[in-house]
Amino acid sequence: MKNIADTAYLVAMYRALESERVNALFRDPYARLLAGGKGAMLVEVIGETEKITNAIALRTRLIDEQIEKLVNSKNIDTVLNLAAGLDARPYRLSLPNSLRWIEVDLPEILIEKEQKLHHAQPICSLKRIKLDITDKFLRKRLFAEISQNSKQVLVITEGLLSYLPEIQVASIAADIYEQSKFTWWLFELESADTLQYYDKVYARKIFDQYFASGNRTLLFAPREGTNFFEKYGWRVAESLCACKELRRLKRQVKLAWLVELLNQAKLNNIHNQQSSIVLLRRGAFSIP
Repeated sequence: MKNIADTAYLVAMYRALESERVNALFRDPYARLLAGGKGAMLVEVIGETEKITNAIALRTRLIDEQIEKLVNSKNIDTVLNLAAGLDARPYRLSLPNSLRWIEVDLPEILIEKEQKLHHAQPICSLKRIKLDITDKFLRKRLFAEISQNSKQVLVITEGLLSYLPEIQVASIAADIYEQSKFTWWLFELESADTLQYYDKVYARKIFDQYFASGNRTLLFAPREGTNFFEKYGWRVAESLCACKELRRLKRQVKLAWLVELLNQAKLNNIHNQQSSIVLLRRGAFSIP
């Protein structure tokens, strides 16, 4: 996970490029500072800049909207951002100042982030915890502490699950559900169909070579889609299809409408089969 953590610089740079567009889907005034020279270099190395910037911009905008909607309507008092990377949402979103925002990531990422943002003032209460989220013992202890001091928690795992093997995602799903105050869970879910075209995408090959010595970095794209999480007590509150949202936000990539039409004709459950932003809510039963 240490090498994958460097994707934080890459994502920050894509957010900077989006923020500088005239018709930007969001504005992140801290993104370029956080990305630094490392982020700029990685964007050049990976290539296909416009396409990937659109994808990151869409993901960022949709998660922004979900966060603002939830914290302002569901009495959420704590947001727990796991593998937070160089995300600057506590500084730029419309959030109540009473909200408690907790960022968790590896020490080297958060130390650099603290140094670069020392002059900035977050909108809400912000705490950073240096911890490897894949360490089950430390993760469970942290979750229990946060739950004990919260009324209702929204968990965010943006840019994390896809890099983890299924068994680890299952473990995290169970650990989050174990805490009764952890009510909501927000993340992006890759379509299983993307695996069919994995080796044909040039940028993906470069990405894998840089971050994983040529091994696949996309590990979690379950064939059963969001149904995967039902086994661990979770229910889908909302699932936003990437193709539809690109049209809504007028950031339609070439032939996106055709891809959407073909998928709808081919698949019975669009939420389970297309890449999407997923919001889960705790189910009514306990894990067996």
